[in-house]
Amino acid sequence: MKLRIAIAVIAVASLAGCQPAEAPAPEAQADAAGLTRLPVSLNAAMVGMVDHSADYLFALGNGDLPRNDNDWHLVTSSAYEMMLGGAVIQVPGSGQFDREWTANPEWQTLARDLTTIGAQALALSESKSTDVDEWRKVGDRLIQNCLACHAKFKPEIPSDGVLRGSTERQSRGISIFGY
Repeated sequence: MKLRIAIAVIAVASLAGCQPAEAPAPEAQADAAGLTRLPVSLNAAMVGMVDHSADYLFALGNGDLPRNDNDWHLVTSSAYEMMLGGAVIQVPGSGQFDREWTANPEWQTLARDLTTIGAQALALSESKSTDVDEWRKVGDRLIQNCLACHAKFKPEIPSDGVLRGSTERQSRGISIFGY
């Protein structure tokens, strides 16, 4: 009997040691990784991540809904990219104004809000929501975030010579999902 109790105690203690440790705060993770500067400008990060991802999120709010699992994967990936974009732009890059922008508390707030908007899109995407009004609300929050940030930090477009691609497809009503 004592042997069974001893084995049970050892088993419980062993399992307790298998519990995952709490993840360090994002700031601690960035510091631990030594990420103090991005290899590209914040403008390039925005065009490469946020602008591209926004297209997929806006599409659903305009009624251009995914038609298969691959399309939903594109939307989910875009939501993740939006979340990551908000985190990435909190770290200065190689652009002329990047250190100044990231040192500003309002920039940091807008960047965190961008991550929150991405999380809202992720929740809709993971549930494969076809509620155009809910997607439009996410898109509207994204537009307000972008407008507030550009009004404060980047009223002249483009800066650092970084441009995004054409939106002709959108103006012609052609699906982003390639059909």
